[in-house]
Amino acid sequence: MHQCLHLEEILQEIFKNADYRSLTILARTCRLFYEPVLNVIYSDLQELEPLIKCLPHDLWSTSSGELVIRGPLRPQDWEVFARYSRRVRSLRLRWFASDAKLYRALLSPPDPSFLLPNLRTFTWHCLSTRSAAGLDDMIAFMRLIFCHNLAAAQLIVSEHALAAFSDLGCTSLRHLVIQSHKVAISANVTEDAICKLSALRSLTCGEVSVRALHHLAQFPLLSRLTVWLGDDIPSALTFPRFPFSKLRYLTINTKSLGPCLSMLKATNWNIRCFHHRMDAGYDPAGRKVLLELLPMQLAHKSLKCISLHTASPHPDDDPITNPFSLKPLLSFKNLLILELVGAILPELDNDGLQKLAVAWPQLRVLILHQKAGLYRVPQVDLTGLVLLLEHCPELHQLALSVNAIIDTKAPPAPPMSNISNKLITFINFSNSPITKTAEVAAFLSAIVPNLRETLSWTGEVRCPGGNAQEYRKRWDDVTELVHVFAEVRRQEREACMHALGKSELVRSQKQLRPSIIN
Repeated sequence: MHQCLHLEEILQEIFKNADYRSLTILARTCRLFYEPVLNVIYSDLQELEPLIKCLPHDLWSTSSGELVIRGPLRPQDWEVFARYSRRVRSLRLRWFASDAKLYRALLSPPDPSFLLPNLRTFTWHCLSTRSAAGLDDMIAFMRLIFCHNLAAAQLIVSEHALAAFSDLGCTSLRHLVIQSHKVAISANVTEDAICKLSALRSLTCGEVSVRALHHLAQFPLLSRLTVWLGDDIPSALTFPRFPFSKLRYLTINTKSLGPCLSMLKATNWNIRCFHHRMDAGYDPAGRKVLLELLPMQLAHKSLKCISLHTASPHPDDDPITNPFSLKPLLSFKNLLILELVGAILPELDNDGLQKLAVAWPQLRVLILHQKAGLYRVPQVDLTGLVLLLEHCPELHQLALSVNAIIDTKAPPAPPMSNISNKLITFINFSNSPITKTAEVAAFLSAIVPNLRETLSWTGEVRCPGGNAQEYRKRWDDVTELVHVFAEVRRQEREACMHALGKSELVRSQKQLRPSIIN
């Protein structure tokens, strides 16, 4: 056996890619594999059942599909349980009233280290809205396993369950996600859950209060924050001195634009990524204020990503009469990602798209996707794509509406320059009209030869004349033809290179003959 296979770290990396059946075979194949295989099998558990079934068979049974522990665990049973529970690093639990006896049976270990001492990641799904029978036993069990260094938790919980979790005092948490199912969790309950978790590095949660924001602003290690801001956030929001000193990724979810503007105005943000998600469309004046505020409040050198989403159009949002400009964002010279999704998008033509590309030469992702609202004929055509790829050579993800209506009298010729992006394999053409599929495919094969998939007309934009389905089919045809045209171009280049090489060889032989004769 190779010496590398004697290193447990290497074995575990190999075994992580094996399925359960293969792992059980490996465990019986070689003594050297046994412990690393068990570590992989038990490292990530969806429930406690695999650990219970490691106990002697006379101690547990399944009745009507439910796992039952028949009696108290003896010292030797706890030793068996500990032998496997120490391997668990990630655990998911769901609240079922029928599991209460399981938790009750595990509440008296000889030592806390017998219960999942190496647990680092925990996921809890509990939607109980009141103190149900047996829920206290589950909470007591969680209190025991959380006495170790739990690092990450994902909670899909009710308000009552989150309040119970808050009392456990998991101050070692570094990553926390709080999600509600149908009924939103109040800001005060969320505040109680997070205010003492000063070791947090990332937090995703629902609505937070102003007091909770003040707590978070002073967390020394917090680098990622995703929060929901209600309309009660004051317009003159202030923070303590030097807030969010380590924050690099900020996501703000709101119902209206005001809370987002208040948050941005409260301090200067030295962040890498800014995301804003809004439940409804917002007025053009507010949109203009937001775009003008970003370069004033966000650090120009550090910002790499801007993402602005609106979930649904406002009744007054008219893409023809309410276009907006991206000019304020051109000051972010190091921008890598720009994502605008909603009912209203910037009014761009080829010149405007070229200005964006020149301003952001490092751009890797450009998403300009209208999902709903009134249809507007794109002003960017296929030539605009060439201009974009020319100035953004690292672009690898693109969503953009393009006017691919071909003039039969003057069809666009594929560019003669060497503008060819081989990083792009997928393009979302959003709401792009198209007529001549062969001409469009020939053009695209020259500039994106590795294009293998396209998407179009997937939103709720009302297409004039009801041609959305026909347009979608034509773009699918373009995808198939691009590959064919690209392959033909490759073969032509190889043939030309072969012919060129052959002619060079003949020329060199003719030059050698006189010298040989002499």
